[in-house]
Amino acid sequence: MRTIRSIAIAGFILGILFKTLHWPGASIILLTSGVLTIVMLGLLLFRKPGPMVVQLQYPGMLIGALVAVITGGLFKIMHWPGANLLLLLGLTTCAAWFLIPQGRRTVEA
Repeated sequence: MRTIRSIAIAGFILGILFKTLHWPGASIILLTSGVLTIVMLGLLLFRKPGPMVVQLQYPGMLIGALVAVITGGLFKIMHWPGANLLLLLGLTTCAAWFLIPQGRRTVEA
């Protein structure tokens, strides 16, 4: 799963490079890697915690905000409508998540 996520993020960066240099195929690379990144972030929600996992409070809120930011960035790069709203919602939610006190949850057996 890490490999796919790394490939998706690398593809997103390459897509931005292609789009900046106006090379053909940039739209397909950006769209494919953006969707793949969002899917990998979604699957991250359902993963079982392992021994080296940091426990986050409200992970759904953070991952939802990241999906909105990635989608908004993709929309902004592709000049599609709705990009400003997605970026506004995603970045505001990310900022709100960082302002929420991150308390530790204890589970008693």
